[in-house]
Amino acid sequence: MKLDHVQGARIRGIRSEIVWALGVTDEIFARYGVEAVITSGIDGKHSRGSIHYSGGAVDLRSRDFADGDAEKAVAELKDALGPDFDVILEHNHIHLEYQPHEE
Repeated sequence: MKLDHVQGARIRGIRSEIVWALGVTDEIFARYGVEAVITSGIDGKHSRGSIHYSGGAVDLRSRDFADGDAEKAVAELKDALGPDFDVILEHNHIHLEYQPHEE
């Protein structure tokens, strides 16, 4: 992920797992001709207790995908990242978070 793809988002302090996931995200988005752009990191307005504030989540721009491609990219991300990551297509962005599940 290139740092010029951070749209005013504060990413200092994001977890190393998120940094790794962003590399995977960059590769998957590129298959769709889309650059992965972080729109929110530890900043922004999120629900109280959001893991954004502790560096466990980022939001990514979704508007650059062709119709139906964002859904496909999210499905690929979920598969590639595994069960410790949640990838959610919201109405105006893709939410990516690291939330390991206890076994």
